[in-house]
Amino acid sequence: MARKMMMARNGLWCCALAVAAGLGMAGPARAVDPQSLVYWPAITVRAPAQALLISITRAGNRLVAVGGHGVIIYSDDNGQTWRQAQVPTSETITCVAFANAGHGWAAGGQGVVLHTSNGGVSWKIQLTGDQVLGLMTKAAAADAAAHPDNAAASLAVRRARILKNAGDDKPFLTILAQSPQDATIFGAYRIAVRTGDGGKSWQDWSLHVGDPVSHNIYKVAQDGQALFLAGEAGTVLRSDDDGQNYAMVTVPDENTFLGILGTPDGAVLTYGVAGEIYRSADEGKSWTPVQSPATSDLTDGIVLRSGAILLASEDGNLFISHDDGQNFTPVGENLKMGVFGLTQAANGNVVFVGSGGVRVEPASLFAAAP
Repeated sequence: MARKMMMARNGLWCCALAVAAGLGMAGPARAVDPQSLVYWPAITVRAPAQALLISITRAGNRLVAVGGHGVIIYSDDNGQTWRQAQVPTSETITCVAFANAGHGWAAGGQGVVLHTSNGGVSWKIQLTGDQVLGLMTKAAAADAAAHPDNAAASLAVRRARILKNAGDDKPFLTILAQSPQDATIFGAYRIAVRTGDGGKSWQDWSLHVGDPVSHNIYKVAQDGQALFLAGEAGTVLRSDDDGQNYAMVTVPDENTFLGILGTPDGAVLTYGVAGEIYRSADEGKSWTPVQSPATSDLTDGIVLRSGAILLASEDGNLFISHDDGQNFTPVGENLKMGVFGLTQAANGNVVFVGSGGVRVEPASLFAAAP
């Protein structure tokens, strides 16, 4: 726990998060300081589609992307034009997810959690890092009091104390938005919070994540009725009770996984550092390495409407599978930017975000060869 937060490696995607969110560096003043970036409005950008962007998702037919300095932008024409949202923080926003076209959450540096009820046009702060640490400390103390002879409960109290003493700069990295009321947000050192009332109140959820080492959690994904988490040092966890508890599954590799997704045929793919891809056809009990054409970190992936699986890398290359993730081949030209996130627009085009802003590629590029 005393270690600095370990990113996957010194790749472009990791550096973007590190520089923008202050990971492993002296951060801005604490949230109680009026000068803190937590409470400074997002910077205004003249060209929203050229800003540093880290994640993108759909809110109905609208596209919403988030990134450095609190910038959140949205598009109602499938990524052709973009407008900047009203955001009350200048902290880097690393992740975004919507439960429906109106209600969504975004989160990032300094433990900031934002909420929108108008499809991402404007946002409000619901939680900050100091509050997150308070929830963690309270939950660990309550668990220790309820289980005085449980060694794990004592370790949870120690963990909460160490993280609190280290400061409130721990970022969130991925969001599960299950309904307008229910969301769980995961991040560094397996920090996790959950709400069941639309964010009016939050609970610490880290004690529900069965990782005693407290790795960073980079991605949450749903595969049928199961939920999966993927993260640092080969961490993969599974929940079969709607996210109430996450248990470690067989670790396919000790390399860091930056993403995980369920395939159309019910398998699970996890991918990440140095282009590694693993596939499980038995709910995470065993894993098979997939021969990968990628040589740099695979940063994000989606299942297209066609059923094809598309992965993107930090060096701007794209890879596609038309056989449920058993094989991948390069597709299209290099996007000439680090790709950190992607999604499919309402018209079928694929929209990428990263170090160079936004890129849009036609759906026809990813169709299977006749």
